[in-house]
Amino acid sequence: MTDSLTASKKQVVRRHILQQACDLYLHPLSDTVILTNLQARFPALRAVHIRDLCGYMERKELVSIRKRKTGLAIQITAKGVDVLDGAVKVRGIESPSVRYTRLENKKEIRRGILAYCYSFQDYYNEDSEILAEFRNSGFSNLLMEEIRFHIWYLHQKSLVSLKTFSIGGDPVCMVRVTAAGMDVVEKSVAEPGVSENDG
Repeated sequence: MTDSLTASKKQVVRRHILQQACDLYLHPLSDTVILTNLQARFPALRAVHIRDLCGYMERKELVSIRKRKTGLAIQITAKGVDVLDGAVKVRGIESPSVRYTRLENKKEIRRGILAYCYSFQDYYNEDSEILAEFRNSGFSNLLMEEIRFHIWYLHQKSLVSLKTFSIGGDPVCMVRVTAAGMDVVEKSVAEPGVSENDG
């Protein structure tokens, strides 16, 4: 049903949808919100286009989709993040300029998180310690929210496992490196979006 959109326009719109989903990675986006956000830039865009474009990306495993009574709920996957970052190329999605995605910087942070977790071999939850570790390593402007995003990303790739619970109403997240994450740290496997030489 996306026949009114050219192939190149579909690629651009898919990239914009991925970016929106990445910005709110923990919260599924409704197809209605996506449409509202994109209509100013793409006035010919309709709800049927969003559903078709998201369905295409779900088949490529770039997003996951859940059906709700009010429409669709779209959430980005780690592979979708890899496409946005330029770590992997996928036909049908506008390719980013890696120069603008800061891919090498993100990979260094992800490897740092894995190495930090690897040094514990058990679950840890010391947010302040990992942030201090990164700041001492030259990432002086790094925010805890960025580290949390990369932990989520590594969890999506099954490189770390997470346990979350609440203490006194505050959420606590425990992180541990998995065997697959250990393989990446030990450089016995390369993982797109994480490893130094992943391609």
